[in-house]
Amino acid sequence: MRPIFLLLLTIPMFLGCDSDNDSIPPPLAANTFTAQKNDDAWTGTIDLQLTANDTLTFLAIGEGLDNGILMVKMKFDGEGDYTLKKEKALYYDTLGGDVIVDEYTLREPEKATFSIDSYNEANGTVTGTFAIELFPEAQGGKSIEYFLRITEGRFRGTIVRNMAP
Repeated sequence: MRPIFLLLLTIPMFLGCDSDNDSIPPPLAANTFTAQKNDDAWTGTIDLQLTANDTLTFLAIGEGLDNGILMVKMKFDGEGDYTLKKEKALYYDTLGGDVIVDEYTLREPEKATFSIDSYNEANGTVTGTFAIELFPEAQGGKSIEYFLRITEGRFRGTIVRNMAP
């Protein structure tokens, strides 16, 4: 009787265990990103350019109908957390890919995070995270209260070295 009791006692423990760990996001494909843009999923491709003067340009280009582009520039120094400078981050939406209809810039650097979590100098691969709050430019008649919030950003890509400054 005792073995049956122990068996019945342990079954709920196994049924209650969840082998999936929801806190670990799946790995990203090469040269892609994922983020939340004003609480909506936003995904696409990235382009990473490093100039001779160590300026890294990060471009996140939305896919499908959401073809918005986020551009961030910073002085690159490998892995670590980066403080973005005022107006060194820009987001814009286009109509048909060629007409800018909305433009946002970074005005409060304390509301932006950009981290390089891993960097392989030999092959240029990099992974990282970002979150940023951007304010609209004057065109479009939007009020200052209508800001763009990009959160939970993750990326994986390869840095291309551009020797021109």
